[in-house]
Formats: sequence, structure tokens, C-alpha cells
Amino acid sequence: MDKQEIKQKLDAYLAENLVEEKNLSEVSKSPLGSAAGAAIAGTLGSSLPIGACLGAVVRVPLANVLSKFFEKNKGETFSEMMIRLVEESGEKASAIYNRAQIDRQLFSRIKKNKNYQPSKDTVVSLAFALKLNRDKVDEFLAAAGYSLNKSMRDLIITFFIENKLFDTAILNDCLYEHNQPLLLGR
Repeated sequence: MDKQEIKQKLDAYLAENLVEEKNLSEVSKSPLGSAAGAAIAGTLGSSLPIGACLGAVVRVPLANVLSKFFEKNKGETFSEMMIRLVEESGEKASAIYNRAQIDRQLFSRIKKNKNYQPSKDTVVSLAFALKLNRDKVDEFLAAAGYSLNKSMRDLIITFFIENKLFDTAILNDCLYEHNQPLLLGR
């Protein structure tokens, strides 16, 4: 596909998939808006009630509950997943981080720090460099605590991933033309 054809297909994709974002004031006016927010805020205090069915409420510190939940449900960290995907690619790490347009120091920091929290752009750039399919990109983003949503910028990125167009220069051209922040600010 040439650049013009990519842009035409992207515009059709956006027209089909772009959902206007609701104004937050509209959400708070909904019947569940403020009541749900208050209920959630009340639940997320410093402790959670348990044993209420017995007539007595025992409070457990929220930090303990969350800590146990995370320990039980912990999977591969972003750093571990990145290392595995680079190895599976069969390419040198330098080829991957150069194609992702991140420097060696950042790549090394991610690799050495099991709990490193990269930016969403760094994850997307690495996903492009690794030429991951949509499912793998979703897993990769989730490992870092992110996801692709229905915003204009994320739809453009999704279009490129779904069409296996891993050219970040063309991606940035399209982001620029739609007044979206460029990938990694380039």
C-alpha cells in the first residue's frame, strides 16, 4: 500500500470506528453518575468490610487485600515480556530498540528493572519494532498497565497494527494530519 492509499483507508476506518467521547458532565448527570461515584469512593477507603452477613463488620486494611490480590494474579511483568518477545523475534536487541527509536540506556533500564513502568508510547514503539499482531500488542500493553481505546490517536495506532503497517514515519504523518500527538513526540 502506498502512503495515499493508507491515508484513505485510515480515514474510512476512523469514520467507521470513531466514537465521540462523552463530556464528563453528561456522565455525572446520568442516574448512576454521582451515586455510583459516591459508592465507589466509599468502598475504596482505607479498609473493606467483610463478614457483614454475620451482623458484625470486620475491617481489613485495603493495602493487605490489594497486596494479596496482586500476588495471586501476578503474571509476566512488562520487562519479562519484552525480553521474551525480543528473544522470540530472533533479532538483536539493538535492532529492536533502534527501530523503536528508544535509546540503549532506556532499553537497558527496562531490561534490568523487573518493575519498570514505561510510557504508553514506549510500549507502542516497541510493539511496532517487534511487529506484533493485535492480540500480542494488547497483551504487551496490558503488561505495562495500558490498553488501546476508541480515542482518535489509539484508533489510528490500532489501524496500523491491524493492517501490519509498522512504519512509524507514516504513522506519525497520519497522527500529525489528524492533529494527534506524534508517537514518542517525534
